[in-house]
Amino acid sequence: MTNGEKRERPLYLDMDPDEALERFMQTDPAELKRRLDNKKPPPKRGPGAAKKAKPSG
Repeated sequence: MTNGEKRERPLYLDMDPDEALERFMQTDPAELKRRLDNKKPPPKRGPGAAKKAKPSG
């Protein structure tokens, strides 16, 4: 069924679901937007990076 591909591990939170929901509800949307706006983008790859062979594994 997976065609030989490995599956991702399931998401696991090391806390009670009620606590996770409570913490989620305390999130300030304005703060989240500020943090996302200030987040640095990933570094750009050079022009030769796409031509290099990808490691097998």
